[in-house]
Amino acid sequence: MLESYVTPLLMSYVNKYIKNLKPSDLQLSLWGGDVVLSKLDLKLDVLEQELKLPFTFMSGHIHELRIHVPWTKLGSEPVVITINTMECILKLRDGAQDDHESGSSSTSRSVSDSSKAVAKPRRLQQAAPSDPDLPPGYVQSLIRRVVNNVNIVVNNLILKYVEDDIVLSVNITSAECYTVDDLWERAFMDITAPELVLRKLINFADCTVCLDKRNASGKIEFYQDPLLYKCSFRTRLHFTYDNINSKIPSVIKIHTMVESLKLSITDQQLPMFIRILELIIALYYGEIGAHKEDEGEEDFLLKATSGNPDEPNQGWVSWAWSFVPAIVSTEEEGEDGLYQQQETGSIPNSSQHHTPKDPIVSIGFYCTKASVTFKLTETQSESSYYSPQKVKSKEVLCLEQEGITIEVSAHDGEPFFDCQIGFVGCRALCLKSIMGVRDFEENMNRREEDAVFFSCGDSLSSKGMTYLTNSLFDYRSPENNGVRAEFILDAANHKETYTEIAGMHRFGAFYMDYLYTMEDSSGKGSQDFSGMSIEEVVPAVQETSIKRLVVGPLDIRLHSSAIHRILKMVTCAMDHEYEPYCKAQRENSGPATPEEISHLEEFIPTRLTCLTLLQVSVTVSMAEFNLLHTLMPVIMGHKVVPIVNSIHTTPHQPVRPLPSVQFQVERVNFEHSVPMYAPELVTTVSSLSQPSDNLLHHCYAHLYLKVFGFQAGLTCQDKGSFLPLIPIIPSFSTALYGKLIQMPALWSKRSSVPTTEFIFELPHFTIQATRAQTLLLQTICQSWTHSMVNGAPVTLNESLLTEVYKAPGVKYPGPSPTLEGSVQNLELKFCSRATVKCASGTVGAVKVCARTPGVCSCGVKEKLVPLIQGPSDTKELHMSRWLNEIRKPESLLAPDLLAFSIQVPQQGDDCRNSGAVLLVSVQGIAINVDPIFCTWLLYQPHRDTQHRPVGAYVDMLQPVCRREDEVSVGSTPLVKQSSNQASDYASSPVKTKTVTESRPLSIPMRVMPDTTAAESWTTSEERMKELIAHAWDAVKRLTLQLELQPCCVFLPNDSLPSPSTIICGDIPGTVRSWYHNQTSMPGTLVVCLPQITILSAGHKYMEPLQELPFVVSKPILEEDVKNRGERKTTAKTVTSAALSINSFLLFEMVFIPHIQCSGSKQPAKGILVKVLFVAL
Repeated sequence: MLESYVTPLLMSYVNKYIKNLKPSDLQLSLWGGDVVLSKLDLKLDVLEQELKLPFTFMSGHIHELRIHVPWTKLGSEPVVITINTMECILKLRDGAQDDHESGSSSTSRSVSDSSKAVAKPRRLQQAAPSDPDLPPGYVQSLIRRVVNNVNIVVNNLILKYVEDDIVLSVNITSAECYTVDDLWERAFMDITAPELVLRKLINFADCTVCLDKRNASGKIEFYQDPLLYKCSFRTRLHFTYDNINSKIPSVIKIHTMVESLKLSITDQQLPMFIRILELIIALYYGEIGAHKEDEGEEDFLLKATSGNPDEPNQGWVSWAWSFVPAIVSTEEEGEDGLYQQQETGSIPNSSQHHTPKDPIVSIGFYCTKASVTFKLTETQSESSYYSPQKVKSKEVLCLEQEGITIEVSAHDGEPFFDCQIGFVGCRALCLKSIMGVRDFEENMNRREEDAVFFSCGDSLSSKGMTYLTNSLFDYRSPENNGVRAEFILDAANHKETYTEIAGMHRFGAFYMDYLYTMEDSSGKGSQDFSGMSIEEVVPAVQETSIKRLVVGPLDIRLHSSAIHRILKMVTCAMDHEYEPYCKAQRENSGPATPEEISHLEEFIPTRLTCLTLLQVSVTVSMAEFNLLHTLMPVIMGHKVVPIVNSIHTTPHQPVRPLPSVQFQVERVNFEHSVPMYAPELVTTVSSLSQPSDNLLHHCYAHLYLKVFGFQAGLTCQDKGSFLPLIPIIPSFSTALYGKLIQMPALWSKRSSVPTTEFIFELPHFTIQATRAQTLLLQTICQSWTHSMVNGAPVTLNESLLTEVYKAPGVKYPGPSPTLEGSVQNLELKFCSRATVKCASGTVGAVKVCARTPGVCSCGVKEKLVPLIQGPSDTKELHMSRWLNEIRKPESLLAPDLLAFSIQVPQQGDDCRNSGAVLLVSVQGIAINVDPIFCTWLLYQPHRDTQHRPVGAYVDMLQPVCRREDEVSVGSTPLVKQSSNQASDYASSPVKTKTVTESRPLSIPMRVMPDTTAAESWTTSEERMKELIAHAWDAVKRLTLQLELQPCCVFLPNDSLPSPSTIICGDIPGTVRSWYHNQTSMPGTLVVCLPQITILSAGHKYMEPLQELPFVVSKPILEEDVKNRGERKTTAKTVTSAALSINSFLLFEMVFIPHIQCSGSKQPAKGILVKVLFVAL
């Protein structure tokens, strides 16, 4: 009879997970075709063993279980298992709970194993009187068909997770799993050759996720809006087998598709939501939930060199992999083998029962459109005093995504884990109002483009369905065309295939590829380890972890509405008292052996993170309203001072165009590498007396930052679009490298080991602006740094906007000069050790010039007036013969303008008697104090009788009557206002009254206010005294070496533009050219400053640019206390306080008057005036 084979199989699964079942009653019910079980309790320990989750089950119940077995059509109709109302409550597994559960689990595991051992012979006895009419192998084939076509229906599934005051609940109204055909339609299927594929489909209906806060008694006082409300999705499962007798598939694909996903997060849910994300990250890296004290701790060196995947505390990868036995259990193989043994009367050979290889698992999540809406809440009371309070929420911010893909591939045979995440498009927009400012209410008639402040990537209409490529929902995928899919399980081939170009071509907005591999460095591949010892079995492996992130074309617009909403969300996220998740304490495994050190020398596992930003544009507009004085103190951790005075706000008309500052970057590359097992590695290396450079290198966290094509300028928003960029900072590139020692406390006694190092390189940097542009930049900055109590904006002069944003075709009086400054070859180095901090750097050249734009209609050419040049050949400029000499300008081989090195001892007793060292070398500098600079500096915009504020729209600021002691900048709901008028956000800190205060409101205040005036004065006075004391203490012990080449200052009485024949910025060449070639030479005063050399007494000369850190010999005059303060009468040396100046102080002036001789085009030769000062 078929019942004698199928019934034990079903009973084994039901009895395994459900408590207190009577097998006799269950067997009789199954033979009747239907069984109904009510009020069942789950075996929680068995569930924890099977799932191997870092959580523990607090309770688990099934209200009703129905099993329907169609005995007469068992080969053509599925067995249906229906679960009505299943509820489970989980919590995070802690250390004590983990130890207790480990003991109970081991006991229950032994009991379960013994019960299995007893149950298997019982099954054989039950199956012994087999029907002789059934052919051999028929039962095995039938059982496989029954198992492959079981339908599971779950109605009302409830899962809850509790932690601290967090209650996360998931409720699924209906979930059904059934077998489908190649078109994913419901069917009764079996695994057949040559496809060897089994497909299943799971439909989830009305999934709701809630996140609430409970009080100390465990009761939820206010129910928040659901995070996810009635969302339906479907999951496709695809199993591929190697042969028809395989019990475990070789490839498992589980892909989920959601058409629309709408999430909602309130200000009170945001801290709890972030807490759950932190929990997921901590579980991923194995920082919590996996360490057991009674199991002992494996040595790090063994972990780094052997990489045993079964070790505890190895991270989320192995935890996720533990689901594979739960999805495809190997227990069926043993059971079916027993049936086969009973049928054939023989023992299966070893070839049929070899250890099955681990399958390749692919898990995917795909979403067409998703949105995350942030809300602010307020509590409202009913009319009755005893009525309960209700929470009302209002939308303020929405984040929308299109074409979301999350794909995970894993293989445990050769440990390989890969996770890819991508977005096709993403944008964020403002909704409703914020903090009492009604900027995007429905009646404001604002354009949707004005509300969008973040956009990235493309839209699905233009990109297509590329995010579904090679998924089970892609009709072009291999599985949907009868072809076996191929997986890349090699790290090198994976990097070559999944490049950032390929990722951005598929998605367009965001692409992340996380790859973790564990490769055998011995290169022997798979071997037979049956006759080897433990030490011989464990091979040397190499772990790698690479995380690559690429962000596509990105446009960020930071205006008042966006910044206030973002900062409001930040303040809400900080409003919690959760303790951070702590890492498991690791025991010291003792000193490392030479063999272990040699293994570390060969390979040390690291985690590498690479971030690439492409085509980034960030626009910061002038503040239309500013209420940051209520938000920034909370973010900075300062005490919030309640606003006592309530002020009536008057609406303002907006001004268009709205001036803005825009930053553009072509590409940003960021790399960060850190050792994978930093605590163990640093502890081991720091214990060595002389660690190698390779080991020290891996004890640091390394940072690499490269910026290409960065530029900034002014623009303005006019009728929704932005005008072309007016460049202020032309395009340039830069690079930064840094390294930080891990666990610096272990290196405090090693003065030779740097704890921090940074290297900054800037090949070329230029900034250019007219005076009007600088004034507009100053106004934009002040609109954010200073604000009114009522949030009103600063005023803006219209003539200033007209001067900056000139309309084409309109004549303007007199072109304004543009001041342009450039720095070339800037290099800075910083190094910090346990005893000293030191820095060095060079500046190749500095040039400052003024440009006067030309006017083509008037025939006026552009003029270039050099103002500052360095380095410059300023030798003997006080002599008149330099005007007749031909000097070449400083070439690229000239020395750097500035070279310096500074070393400061760290605060400590051992460094009290040592002083700082400063080495500086400055080459010659030429300065031209041209009148055009005064013109640029003294520019003032035309007086405008009508100043328009860049500010609030009509009815933007709504007056709300509040109690004076109620101030909310966090997420705590406030009581509903007594006014019958619909109130705005109750969390708004704006306080108004219907009667305007007599105090003037036009005085701006800083966004970060100081304390009271008396305290501020006392604090500033004490700080000044402390600063002077520290400065004087540093000067007394300072070792100074200063070399300053002559500096020449030209003061013409008229502008001296540089001729086209002169290299740009050559000031002496410009003066010489005017002197010889121009018809009229402006009168020029030339001031030549002396060459200065300052050396501390007894200090030997050193090169100004030193390798960090450097050593300075002690001054030979340090013990000569009697000579301190004495003055020596040597002509070339002046000694005072152990300092000497070894030079003549030569101060000379050359005056070149404008003298035009009659009948001659050449001006008269200048009059040379020399003044010589010699310090005695």
